[in-house]
Amino acid sequence: MKPFCGERLVALDVFRGLTVALMIVVNNPGSWAHIHPPLRHASWHGLTPTDLIFPFFLFIVGVAISLGFSRRLEAGALRSDLVRKIISRSLIIFALGLFLNGFPFGLVGNLRFPEFLAELRIWGVLQRIAVCYLLVGLVVVFMGNKGRWLVMTGWLLVYELLMRLALVADWGAGSFALEDNFIRLLDLQTLGAGHLYHVGAVAFDPEGLLSTLPAAVTTMLGFFTGEFLRQPKSLTTRLHGLSLAGLLMTSLGWNLALLEPLNKQLWTSSYMVLTGGLAILVLAFCLWVIDIKGWRRGIQPTVVFGRNPLLVFVGSGILARILYLIKMTDTAGDKISLKQAIYDGVFEPFAGPANGSLLYSLSFLAIWLVLLWYLHTKNIHIKV
Repeated sequence: MKPFCGERLVALDVFRGLTVALMIVVNNPGSWAHIHPPLRHASWHGLTPTDLIFPFFLFIVGVAISLGFSRRLEAGALRSDLVRKIISRSLIIFALGLFLNGFPFGLVGNLRFPEFLAELRIWGVLQRIAVCYLLVGLVVVFMGNKGRWLVMTGWLLVYELLMRLALVADWGAGSFALEDNFIRLLDLQTLGAGHLYHVGAVAFDPEGLLSTLPAAVTTMLGFFTGEFLRQPKSLTTRLHGLSLAGLLMTSLGWNLALLEPLNKQLWTSSYMVLTGGLAILVLAFCLWVIDIKGWRRGIQPTVVFGRNPLLVFVGSGILARILYLIKMTDTAGDKISLKQAIYDGVFEPFAGPANGSLLYSLSFLAIWLVLLWYLHTKNIHIKV
């Protein structure tokens, strides 16, 4: 069987769909106080299955850049047209991230609009995706493979040097602690504490400026993986190569963790290498199952999620906040959110705290599956 359906790589849609579905489950528990450990991020250093979602998605973005842009460049597309597309798409995605951060824009509660603007978080998941897409897209358009490898290496070296050199007293110098790492210092100096995410009382943004560089390396790894898949070799040969590369990177990442901690919020080099290796292995597995073994039964739900990732990310974020904003009165006369009322009244009594929380998130996922399936049957796929 051929791995490409038209211009699409079916296994990549499946991989993307699995990643998006897991993201929805993780981001929408019935209760944040009752979550099964694998569905939590590591508190700081460490790695859980949840910490794989974001690097997997950025890796997939990189593969998609290869499958889209390389083909257009080979067909003689104008670089200026591609650059305009890259910039406009990046700006739209970044703006959607700001929209999610700001929703509902101080219109609910006692926060006035000027105060809302002063506290608006600038960075976020979509913002990081936008910046990584911008950086990798421009490098791909303007440079050959040698230049791409050099730039990717340069991003990683800049990150390591800034994290490890004693450039500012009491900051950095090899610190990977929450309070005094260079990522936090740079964000505080450029944006101020009011525009950052807060971990407890500490202003620190897990999608900060400096840590976007190794995240862009993750995206570039996806690009090179896509380039490898486009080679005119048998799929079996390509899968052998991917599997070997994935195993080597995974092993290297575990060993690098002895020198630099695995940390998703800092996007450390060890974390980048390890998750990049695992992403390659998962994509290779999807290709093996779907295109070597010919397994297509049951993959449609993942394809449905994989074809509309932006819609489900933005839409699920808005819906989750609406469920928080709508208030109800419980039997004790206290004001609670509609989400809490649903969890307390339906899921927690039925399955218990943790399982009820998981069941709530799976129900949330099922609602989106129905909506996305309908849109898919109508060939409606939201793109920018």
